[in-house]
This record gives sequence, C-alpha cells and structure tokens, in this order.
Amino acid sequence: MAWADILGALKAPYPDHSHGFWGEQTSTLNFCEEASKDYALSFYCAELCNTVTNGMFLWLGAKGIRNCLRESHATIFVLAYIGYIVVGLGSILFHATLKYPMQLVDELSMIYTTCLMMYASFAYSRSRAFSVLLGVSLLALAGSITDPVFHQGAYAALTATVVFRSMWVMESQVRPVLEARDRDKSRRVLKMAWALVATVFVMGFAIWNLDNVLCNQLRRWRRAVGLPWAVVLEGHAWWHLMTGLAADRQNDCPRSSVTTVVMSIPNEALHKLAREIETQAAAAQQQIGLARTQMASKQREQRLVRLTLSELGGLPDDAVVYEGVGKMFASVPLPTLRQKLEGQTKDLKADVDKLNQRLLYLETTHKNSREHIEQMLRTR
Repeated sequence: MAWADILGALKAPYPDHSHGFWGEQTSTLNFCEEASKDYALSFYCAELCNTVTNGMFLWLGAKGIRNCLRESHATIFVLAYIGYIVVGLGSILFHATLKYPMQLVDELSMIYTTCLMMYASFAYSRSRAFSVLLGVSLLALAGSITDPVFHQGAYAALTATVVFRSMWVMESQVRPVLEARDRDKSRRVLKMAWALVATVFVMGFAIWNLDNVLCNQLRRWRRAVGLPWAVVLEGHAWWHLMTGLAADRQNDCPRSSVTTVVMSIPNEALHKLAREIETQAAAAQQQIGLARTQMASKQREQRLVRLTLSELGGLPDDAVVYEGVGKMFASVPLPTLRQKLEGQTKDLKADVDKLNQRLLYLETTHKNSREHIEQMLRTR
C-alpha cells in the first residue's frame, strides 16, 4: 500500500463548528488557522494550534527563571523571563478568544518583553547614565507602537537587534575564553549554534509572513489533506515553535556563558575575571608538573640513602668506610656515616612531605579554578 493511501485512510475531515464559547471575534487581527473558520477544532478555543504552541514560551520562561535564580543573575534577567511567560499567556488568551483586550495583552507583552531583553543586552555593566537613557528610549518606543503592521515590523527589528548583539558578545567575549581551552571544539559548537539560531529565527519569520500571504491556498490544502496532517500547514504555529526553539538554543549555546540568559549579556568584569582565572589555572598546571618532578627526584635520593644504610648495616662498628670527597676519598668512621645518612633521610622525608603538601595545594587550586570557570561559563 502506498504512503498516500495510508495517509488518506488515517485522515479525518474538519469538524463543522459554527460558533465558539467566547462568541464573536472583536480583535482586529485573525490569523490564518484551520480550514476555513475559527473554532474548527475546538468549541473552547478559536485557534487551537496557535494556542497550544505557546506552551513553548511558558516552559522556556520557567526554565530561564530557574537558571537565573540558581546562577544569581541580576533581577533584570528574571524580569525578562517573567515577561517571556507573560508573552506566552497573552498569546494563549488572544488565540483562544480572539477578543480585542486579549489582542492588546498579546501584542504589548511581546514588545515590552523584547524591550526588556534589549535593555538587558545593552545596559548590563554600562554606566548609569547610559542605562537610564536606553531605558527611557525603549519605553518611548514601546509606547508608540500601536499600528498592527508597525508592531510586526518593530518586533522583528527589536528581536533581530538583540540576536545580532548576542552574536557579537559571544564572538568577542566568550569565544576567546573557550578557544583557549579547546579551540577546534569551541569553533565547531559556536558556529553550529549561531547558524541554528539565525536560520530558525529567519525561517520562522518567513513562514509567518507566507502564512498571511498564502492564507486561502493553505486553507484549501488543509481541508484536502485533513486531520491530523493539516496541522503541519499552520504557519503561525510554526512561528511560535521556531522562535521558542531559537531562544532556547541561544540560551544554551554551548553551555558556555553565565553572560547569556535569553540573549547573551555583555559583562566586561566577568570576562576579565574569567581570563585571570584561566591564567591562574595554567600557571598552577605548570607548577604541578615542576613539583612532581622535584618530588620524584627527592624520592630517588631517599631510596639511594636507604639502600646505602641497608648495605652498611652488615658491617661492624669499627669498620672503616671511605667517602668520596670531590676526586679524593676520605676515611669516615661507620657510626659517623650512619648518623649522617640518617640525618639525610630525615631531611629528605621532610622535603618530600612539603612537596606533597604543595602538590596537593596546587592540584586543589587548579581544580577549583577549572570548576570556577565552568560555573561562570555554564548555562542550561
């Protein structure tokens, strides 16, 4: 049996609902969902696919708040993630009801949250005057966006600005630290991560616009292929999933930076500190090698002295032993030589103990430095 026959056998037609729980549409926008009209899939939800896919924003917001609290980030980042959850809830309410008040909640929360992310990206670790000026400018911008078409373009422009700002921060501040540790791997991971972020954002925005332009054709295709396969043609739902995925990948690429929350956050002091710790870790590693070499040498001397004492143990106390002094040999009473060798043994043991303590300190310092760097560069 052909795949077309299998898919045809499993498809179901769209239900024929004439109205829904929330009544008539009052919003100024109505996205191109389902086969021909709203409430096609659910009596309680005008646009089911657009509503359900907003769960991505709720999950990412909760995940981001957890990471911010665990990593002790500034409050602005927690607020940005709270805004992310508000965006998801606002979009759920709008797509479920198609009521004008819910449309305002959806649109304004998108702009406000993106402005918060932009503020966090550009103002963090900057002067107070710059932060205040940026905040006032973004507040004025957010208050001036009322036209739906302008809203869509402004949202795309703000998002693109934050994305490219994040890419610059990752390349200029995070990449050098990672490449100092593993150049090839860091290049490969960063390149793949940013390619994914940029591609998914652009594809999501393009699909959203194609969904608007080709709405009538898409609706005919959905009714032709039937359920559940028609949900694959829901362009605005794909936009929700792709923006959520891109933000998530940007947040995680590549477990590399506490300076990345939803978008990468520049922090010159943190970058400098990471460099200093990296230098300390490298110096500690060199000192560890030197200490191990010195300890091995002292241990060889210890074994040689013990072997000599063992050989002298079989001689009588009045035996005469000759000790090399430069190019000459001098006779030394056996008790005197034994006392000398025993003193050397004690001194060597003390030296080895000190080197052991120093080695332990250096290894602990090196381990803590690496863990500190991992903690600074880690995000989930």
